[in-house]
Amino acid sequence: MNTENVLKDLGLSDGETKVYLALLKIGTSTVAQLKEESRLHRTTIYDFIEKLLNKGLVSYVIKGGVKYFSAAPPKQLFDLLKEKQENLQTVLPELTKLANFEKPDVKVEVYKGTDGFKTVANDMLRRKGELLSIGIDESKFKERFPYIMEQIFKKEQELGMTERNLAAKGTQFIYPYPNLHYKYMPKEFFSPTPMIIYDNKIGIFLWEANTQLLIENKELANAWKKYFEYFWKKADKTA
Repeated sequence: MNTENVLKDLGLSDGETKVYLALLKIGTSTVAQLKEESRLHRTTIYDFIEKLLNKGLVSYVIKGGVKYFSAAPPKQLFDLLKEKQENLQTVLPELTKLANFEKPDVKVEVYKGTDGFKTVANDMLRRKGELLSIGIDESKFKERFPYIMEQIFKKEQELGMTERNLAAKGTQFIYPYPNLHYKYMPKEFFSPTPMIIYDNKIGIFLWEANTQLLIENKELANAWKKYFEYFWKKADKTA
């Protein structure tokens, strides 16, 4: 995962990120040294340092009338995350009061890109139940979401979750985790849009559109679970 992107997710701006990483790299420095390392303008460096000081990520000492700046240890970044969680916890009751959710018979949510995929994955992990997948091509998931997939399977094992996969015969790649179970059927059986069934939901992955659909309906999910179990009994254990 890209280090700069992680820092930005924690709330650091692009400039703050560059200054903080530069300080980590070169150690205690003057603004002139930071300018050379970060390639930022001197005036903007002062602005970014001020913001980092307020976040507790930079400190300074004065020697001979000159300020020398130092980066806080990276572990201190957890304080930023903790602060965000505490702030959210503070306003959560008020947000809940404002919410007026209607529960439709069928709920369909559309997610886009990597962040959308992470949203669907996190929802699956929160449910903690068994996952049933149909037509999943693991090589495509590995190619598009390599880091996320490893994190998902690690979390599944921590939560004691299992996953059963109906895959196409001739599948070239599968993940070798003990909580994953595969059976195989002819390629003609599958559509190009893989799906995963869990709880009362069905997740559908549209590769070309880089889109994920999440359908929530108990009756529909149960019907697909029965459909899955029927073919699971008939499927082969070898590819």
